[in-house]
Amino acid sequence: MKNIKTYETRHGNLSTVVQVGNRNVRIRFISKDNVHGYYATTDVDLQRAIESDSGYGRKFYLLEETCSCDEKEIELKPIPYIKTWQNAKELLRKKPYSVPEYELSSPERIEKSAKKNGIVFPLLKSNL
Repeated sequence: MKNIKTYETRHGNLSTVVQVGNRNVRIRFISKDNVHGYYATTDVDLQRAIESDSGYGRKFYLLEETCSCDEKEIELKPIPYIKTWQNAKELLRKKPYSVPEYELSSPERIEKSAKKNGIVFPLLKSNL
């Protein structure tokens, strides 16, 4: 799982060169307001090179690090006795799910709410 590191500069659209191994790599901080520039990467070697560069901490710094991990797929429990959208809606309105009615206004929203609650209705046909 790779981490996304985002770097920030207060020098606007800054372009600089960092040494990755024995090659020079140009990185460019992009700014929308000509003050704060941002650059993001998942390349571990490039992250190390940026953080060991002489401009790190002075011209630019690490703003945030986020995990690009794929979310684990939730195991969906099939509810085979539900055969109509109305029955599915009624089931989701009851405890333990207690989904508000406005979140169940269409078959798509019913499926989305069911998935969010870890269940699936295999006998219902979807046009999604």
